[in-house]
Amino acid sequence: MSSPSKPSTSFSLQDKFTLERGHILLTGIQALLRLPLDQHRADQRRGLHTATLISGYRGSPLAGIDLGLQRMPHLLRQHHIHFLPAVNEDLGATAVWGSQFAHTYPGPKYDGVLGMWYGKAPGVDRSGDILKHANFSGTGKNGGVLALCGDDPTAKSSTLPSQSEYALLDANMPILYPGNVQEILDLGLLGFALSRYCGLWVGFKIVTDVADSFGTARVGPERLQVKTPEFTFGGKAWQHSQSNFLLAPVSLQLEQEMLYGRLEAARQFARHNQLNHLAVNARQAWLGIVSAGKTYHDLRQALLQLGLDEAQLQARGIRLLKLGMTYPLEPQLLTDFARGLEQIWVVEEKRPFIEEQLK
Repeated sequence: MSSPSKPSTSFSLQDKFTLERGHILLTGIQALLRLPLDQHRADQRRGLHTATLISGYRGSPLAGIDLGLQRMPHLLRQHHIHFLPAVNEDLGATAVWGSQFAHTYPGPKYDGVLGMWYGKAPGVDRSGDILKHANFSGTGKNGGVLALCGDDPTAKSSTLPSQSEYALLDANMPILYPGNVQEILDLGLLGFALSRYCGLWVGFKIVTDVADSFGTARVGPERLQVKTPEFTFGGKAWQHSQSNFLLAPVSLQLEQEMLYGRLEAARQFARHNQLNHLAVNARQAWLGIVSAGKTYHDLRQALLQLGLDEAQLQARGIRLLKLGMTYPLEPQLLTDFARGLEQIWVVEEKRPFIEEQLK
């Protein structure tokens, strides 16, 4: 009789970037580095020949992105990713803005170009002019942009405690907030798809504890099945427009599309792809708790230490709403969550960003 085959024991430190199916071990920064590689692979499976431009300015908690990208030139070339370190955040955002118009020039090399910008919270503030203009212009065909915003809520390595949501809200950018390395990979791919669908740049909030974290994640082509909602705007099937002619009346038309078309498309995308969901849905609930990202995982840990696992939360009538997209919130889910509750608590960092929308 032949002996049974032994499982493969081959292992490489590059598995965190190259393994396409299974479990990987990586840091929060490494998950951000893997994200455009996974997006390129996903596009290839759909028959799309795309490229990616990454640009931004280093700063904690995203300081490791520059160094990480510089250490993987062969992987960048293999996946048609161009890294352009910028002199400051504004120039990096401007370059990414331009990448969304690559398909409008004669003889484009790619079916579309994705963009990924990065900067810490003060860089989000100083780049507001570019972010607003780029968001108005719209994302390109088969493109899409993630804006990585490094937030340091406890000022671990910053002069001030920081929070990017209000700057992103002012630019009318949807905001995703991953709470661990798995959610960086999952919400990141959904974020690119969201940006393509609604036509807006998508803010990607990365706090210090997530950037510095170290954990496992499951990867594989079958992990995410992105759903495209059926949505009408102006009596037609939804399709966002794109223009770099930002003068009246075009800019006024784009503003109307942004407020009543693109943001509504973002809500529809969030609902169909369950970016926000009831994590614990106690039927006879009196108390509801809302949280997002890293704060949600801290909340669950605190509840466990109080002896409140999922069964106990159900028994005690406590309902939990977990947000992956903190702006714009989808009203139907909020209505379902709040039905029958006596009290709602919102657990979040710094200013009451979620609470103000919920009210």
